[in-house]
Amino acid sequence: MSDIRWICLSDTHFGAENSLLSFVPEGSRTVAPGSAGPVLESLVASLRTLVATNTGTRLPTLVLNGDILELALAQDNVAAMVFDRFVDLAFVSGDPVFDSSIIYIPGNHDHHIWETARERQYAHYVASVGRDRALEPPWHVTRLFKDPGSRSLEAELLTSIVQRRTGSTVTVDVVYPNLAVSSPDGDRTVLFHHGHFIEPLYRLLSLLKGASFPGQPPGAEIWDWESDNFAWIDFFWSTLGRSGDAGEDVGLIYDMLQSPAALARLAGNLGTFVGGLTPRWLAPAARPVARAVLRRLARLAKDRERSRPEVLLSTGGQSGLVDFVSGPLRRQLERERPGASQGSCQLVFGHTHKPFESVQDVPGFASPVTVMNTGGWVVDTERTAVLQGAAVVLVDAACNAVSLRLYNQADREGRYQVRLADPVGEVTNQLHDQLESRLDLTAAPWTELSAAIAQAVAQRHRLLPRIIEEGLALT
Repeated sequence: MSDIRWICLSDTHFGAENSLLSFVPEGSRTVAPGSAGPVLESLVASLRTLVATNTGTRLPTLVLNGDILELALAQDNVAAMVFDRFVDLAFVSGDPVFDSSIIYIPGNHDHHIWETARERQYAHYVASVGRDRALEPPWHVTRLFKDPGSRSLEAELLTSIVQRRTGSTVTVDVVYPNLAVSSPDGDRTVLFHHGHFIEPLYRLLSLLKGASFPGQPPGAEIWDWESDNFAWIDFFWSTLGRSGDAGEDVGLIYDMLQSPAALARLAGNLGTFVGGLTPRWLAPAARPVARAVLRRLARLAKDRERSRPEVLLSTGGQSGLVDFVSGPLRRQLERERPGASQGSCQLVFGHTHKPFESVQDVPGFASPVTVMNTGGWVVDTERTAVLQGAAVVLVDAACNAVSLRLYNQADREGRYQVRLADPVGEVTNQLHDQLESRLDLTAAPWTELSAAIAQAVAQRHRLLPRIIEEGLALT
């Protein structure tokens, strides 16, 4: 029999008001972090049912593939308390759903989890080096494979949260930005990456460096991509929203990007502000320039994959995916497991909030790469976006991977349903066949999950216009 060995979940955005997994009471626009909402409760109940299909006693390892805590648009304590609720349901209320070692791959919205772990790792290294020895530069990535017996890099904050709730030895280990697991014979590999590096916006400083100094060759390794851009990612996408009341306003601006009228008002205010900072004779020219800059930045933000609800992956996103997988990801894979790219490889990523499964020809890989996207749990738009939704990806010890599609947005409640995606790029998939025979997705708790999601999506669709109206009133 084929047991589930890893369960991959991403883009929960715990703490964000537009996350279906944060509880926002009806009639409110703020998260109530002390309570678990119906969607979170139903999700964990469904995962518990899923794990019960295993025939052995070993619990699966939870792989959290980025944007788990919303550190860009929510206060730390709110994000942490919503994560508390998840931990309570998964580890305290009944038997544990997962084993005691959680793997955390930070994304862009929780990149600071990596930064704190990385800096603590470097501090321990410095303390261990004799005072007459030269120090190595800080490391910007971890190894791709977590080898048995190798020392783990702990996410101290998250481990503290988990152990505060469970009182146990459950730990959260950080791997960044890529993780790989392989079958016992080494012929099959599953690669995990949050997905932000497929978009040029998250490689902005590398691109600016290339434009400014075209004679300097671009960095080809994964540590080049991260070391160039980590400060930009950490500042704008993982810490800016934590800046007190100003940080809350950043979140408000983010929501207001959905409205052309709100954007025009923001641009006008910025132009007036910039005009007030410049000499009187320069102000007439400075104001329109500032407004144009804001509009340009807004267009860049809206060009992101998660802001393109009409396509699963844009032409630019498709190109970025191939560049990343064939470039730094393949090089890291070959460095740690020579010849692995000549076997069967599968990529699991999230970030775009639009789950899908496909097969992709990638230069440098002997056979097409199977691609699975885990989607996301936030509602970004005022209207139904049928491509947006979420999945969990399940992997067994032989590296059979299956996508369990938990929802896609629909125009009415009856159209929400959980389904097991057909395998792609596979002749047979033992894990898929086992789950298909053992799961009744037309019964509880799956139907309860679908009903809870449908109601929460409708609530968030109603909430977003209210937030934008309040933002307009403040402008």
